[in-house]
Amino acid sequence: MNHKIVFNLLLTIILVSCGGGGGGGSPEPQPPTVFNPVINTFSASPESITAGNTVELSWTTTNAIECNGSGDWDGTKATGSGSESLTLDQVGTYTYTLTCRGESAQNTVTKSVTVQVTESSGSGNDIYAEDKSSYCKDPENTGSSYWIEEFSNNILDNAIFTYQESNGFCATPGCPNGDSDYVQGWGNNELQYYTSCNEGYSKNCNSETNTTENAFIENGYLKIQPIYNSTSPFEDPYCADKDCAYTWDYTSARIMTSGKKVISTGSEVTVCFKHPEGMGHWPAIWMLPQGFVEGQKKWPNDGENDLVEHMQNHQAYETQSTIHFGTTGTSRNIWKIEAVPADVDFYDKFHSVTMRWQTDKIEYFLDTQTEPYFTINKDDRSEFNNEYWPFNEDFYLILNVASGGNGGGSPDTSRYCQDAECSNFEDKDRGRLLIDYIEIKSID
Repeated sequence: MNHKIVFNLLLTIILVSCGGGGGGGSPEPQPPTVFNPVINTFSASPESITAGNTVELSWTTTNAIECNGSGDWDGTKATGSGSESLTLDQVGTYTYTLTCRGESAQNTVTKSVTVQVTESSGSGNDIYAEDKSSYCKDPENTGSSYWIEEFSNNILDNAIFTYQESNGFCATPGCPNGDSDYVQGWGNNELQYYTSCNEGYSKNCNSETNTTENAFIENGYLKIQPIYNSTSPFEDPYCADKDCAYTWDYTSARIMTSGKKVISTGSEVTVCFKHPEGMGHWPAIWMLPQGFVEGQKKWPNDGENDLVEHMQNHQAYETQSTIHFGTTGTSRNIWKIEAVPADVDFYDKFHSVTMRWQTDKIEYFLDTQTEPYFTINKDDRSEFNNEYWPFNEDFYLILNVASGGNGGGSPDTSRYCQDAECSNFEDKDRGRLLIDYIEIKSID
């Protein structure tokens, strides 16, 4: 058989084995990959407001071609990420539904959130109908144990209040600044340096009144005044004889009652206050466990109780109350944002928060309302099936205004006092936390 015949025969065998309907043919075409749409987050903040206030809806999506609203809103919504602010004037429960589709109309996903809108009153009466400078409840001596500070003179009582200093704290008492146990920024990336009346820690201390450029009493109010001054920053006295050169554009004050005015269960604490205005201000009226300063108590295991806090995510008419707890490294919290009508916000009017503290139970009241806006009962919360409830121990009070940080946001320096006299503001109190009174009494 000649070579040509052999070649043709081999070629025919190869063609037969590779062609036709045999298993060695080209692979079957696969259907295109379908990417399902996902609504990663969809939330309302806050989830409960009083009539006339605003709620913000925000969401994030993945693989969504188109999103639409239904329920109590409608229209096309952004894909990827989006937000929408809604002012709600009518009392009721509102439901907002977000539906997103993928590459086909049948490939959809849906999520809903609800918002509760209530009257701006506590017990059937509109306590905000009358225009007043203050809606705080009136102090009343109704307990067998009673204490009140009304700041009626210009001396900050050293027997009750202690300044805390610096831009951080020692997780281990006594550690120096720069030590591994020194927590810079107070654990929240805060920008301010807290001054005091101690030598070197204040640019303007009045030793007779125990007050500073950042904390003083004027016209019957304790005023905590954050200052932004980049042209003459505050020099950290720790660095005076050490190899460092820390300077701070932001100063403020943090005042506590640790070891001096200790608060226990069976107490009711009321504070009448007004918040400073402007992004970056982070005012707080709160409590830590007695023994924390001495290193005998730890955060978050031994708890934190925030009666009043105003952060970057809050509107002018909102304030927040929170408890923190949990094992070390696993912080847990329970919180509630409370709102007042927009025309009586926390920048323009004084309001009071009352914390009523009983064994295994904490309640928070706003102004003269007789019903709590926030109740935390240990026995009703599943978190405490496994977590320790630290709120039956002694605590102490803290008053401060932080600058920036995780809660304050990027500061708007135009809203800060820029010297001790706050000469850049016509209404100087717009840049200050004002405390009208603090009342502590027993629950009998």
